[in-house]
Amino acid sequence: MAELRRRVSQLAELAERLALRERGRQGQMLADVVEVLRELALDVEEVSQNQLELEDYLEEIDSDLMSVEEEVYLDDDAEMTRLDGESNDPDAASYIELECPVCERESSYNQILFDQDGIQLTCPHCGNVVFDSDEDCLVLDGDDDDAWDPNDAELFD
Repeated sequence: MAELRRRVSQLAELAERLALRERGRQGQMLADVVEVLRELALDVEEVSQNQLELEDYLEEIDSDLMSVEEEVYLDDDAEMTRLDGESNDPDAASYIELECPVCERESSYNQILFDQDGIQLTCPHCGNVVFDSDEDCLVLDGDDDDAWDPNDAELFD
């Protein structure tokens, strides 16, 4: 970064010594180009400094997140729950796997969510509502004949 500033400064000094602005249109244009280079060098330096600050901030957030993960995922026996959702705990939550009628991609939902009132579950891929607790059935593409009861769904652990 310092090298860029040094080279642009040399160009600016040379342009002043040669009095480019006084040498007609071409001289003015070259002097303007040197001024733009000076401004760009300053902007690049500022962006570089901001990047370093963001990297430091991101490292702090990463450290804080690691602390939170340790608090959340460590259970009483100091065993780590796997981050992929699997657990060593036999009483772990069960999930229901559903296929979205719009994008036809499968997603897993915690079975407990189907027992709660006033919620809608959406497909994480396309945003389509796949379950409405007020209706107590899957929301299929306008098909009322295909009502779905979450208690009949295939469960997996």
